[in-house]
Amino acid sequence: MKDTKKLNRVLALTRSSASLEQNMQFLLTSLIAFISTNIDDLFLLTLFYGNKQFRHGEILTGQLLGISTLIIVSLLGSLIGVFLDQAYIGLLGFIPMYLGIRGIWRLYKGEADNDEGPRTTGNKSNILTVAGVTIANGGDNIGIYVPLFATFTWSGKSTMIVIFVLMTIVWCLTARWFVKHPYVARTVERYGHIITPFVLVLLGVYILYENGTFAFL
Repeated sequence: MKDTKKLNRVLALTRSSASLEQNMQFLLTSLIAFISTNIDDLFLLTLFYGNKQFRHGEILTGQLLGISTLIIVSLLGSLIGVFLDQAYIGLLGFIPMYLGIRGIWRLYKGEADNDEGPRTTGNKSNILTVAGVTIANGGDNIGIYVPLFATFTWSGKSTMIVIFVLMTIVWCLTARWFVKHPYVARTVERYGHIITPFVLVLLGVYILYENGTFAFL
């Protein structure tokens, strides 16, 4: 009887240890997946925070909306087993290209727009801009998230989603901190609104090229 109880305790401890090890694996894998696919987003977020037309709440909401969209698309892809052709994913590159060209056109017309009063649709427009750039830049995210979601258990999927949401907030706070650094703040404030449109256009071209969309077109 005592031997049976001891055996049960050992089995329970073994299962607990295995579960803890699996959760740590999910945690580390999720962190690596997020960081490796969102390094470039940190740079883009820094540019957004350096633009006085964007507020912290708008950037955070837009980034969360964009990441959430990528998570949902990846999760659905893993559940139904549909892997989108990379060429079609590359079409998302037209989003930052459009935003960049629009920004360059505004620079060409002059910067008088920056002195206008608050716009009634400004908040929504800024949120959608950040979300659109995040989604368009998420081709590599989808390519990595889909097989991970397909491999993980539901517990692992839940862990991955929570980690991604928390890391998105950390990413926004980090970019905001960068901008508050005196040297970075001065540089971004002086040149950020000029650099950003060109970066978005180049980002769009890169997304189209990297996914083989030019051949598709």
